Amino acid sequence: MSNLFRFCIDAVVLLGMAGCTGMPSFSPASAALQLDIAPRLAPGQIVHPNSPIVLRVAKYADARVAGPTRKIGDIHATVFDMLGAELVMENVASTVSAAMVNQLSASGFQTDTEDGQAAAGSADFEVSGVIREFSMTIGGRDEVSIVVETTLRDTRGGGVLWSGSVVEKADRYAGVNGNTRRSITRYLSAVLAKVSARTRDAIAMTILQAYPQRFGPAAPARDAMPGVTVLVAPPVPVPAAQTDRSAITSPLAITTIPARAKVYVADVYYGLSPLNLDLEPGIHTITVRLEAFKTATEKVSVRNGATTELEIRLEK
Repeated sequence: MSNLFRFCIDAVVLLGMAGCTGMPSFSPASAALQLDIAPRLAPGQIVHPNSPIVLRVAKYADARVAGPTRKIGDIHATVFDMLGAELVMENVASTVSAAMVNQLSASGFQTDTEDGQAAAGSADFEVSGVIREFSMTIGGRDEVSIVVETTLRDTRGGGVLWSGSVVEKADRYAGVNGNTRRSITRYLSAVLAKVSARTRDAIAMTILQAYPQRFGPAAPARDAMPGVTVLVAPPVPVPAAQTDRSAITSPLAITTIPARAKVYVADVYYGLSPLNLDLEPGIHTITVRLEAFKTATEKVSVRNGATTELEIRLEK
């Protein structure tokens, strides 16, 4: 080993310095990490609205305990091409906000920021959120913790459609080769991608449930999503079979020969013929009784949106 090379190694280990010929250059501690926030979606995570659905995305608020600081964590182990004892990012709120916008845009929604054209009220929904945790500690195991709360509002109908907290806490052993700026950036980017993807899935599922008519045949999955804590549940759509049909009726005109017969619908007395009733569309059993005449029973199909006429001739 040459004396020059031995000197360079000693300088790095003992003094944290760099710059000798043949050694890699080091980044200063103040150099902020730049995360990769490009979304990577599976085909099932792409929505297919029948017409554009515009989401106005407000900048997420940095509500970490330490406040909106550039520091996101501490370095307790050697990072090959970095100096210093802190990890920093230029703007955590901007990074998280951009990740959310990219995920929503890639999944099929039309997005606009709070300063964009949709701010005038043309957006269908508004997305806003709060960053509760965003940290990474480099040590024997690298630990990451990201907690982001998001709220989805209906800008036209008013009110909150959904609100939830997405939590991702992970750790890893960097390996025998240790950490580099690139390995740290890639790992933190992957964790943020999970958070933004789960948030996107929850938003897409909520909009689909609230407005299913606005989507084509392909739609986001409705499976439960681990790591998502619902703070405000979306409205539960009522299946068509469970819809209150009391207000959906059609007229049924009943006449008997002779008249003044007692009319029963499913054994419930309704009055004397001739009689006009409002019944649900469908099959009904009509029974008429008149003294000195045989009881008559008929089944009638009441049509939706039209008057159904039923004439019953009684026999002695």
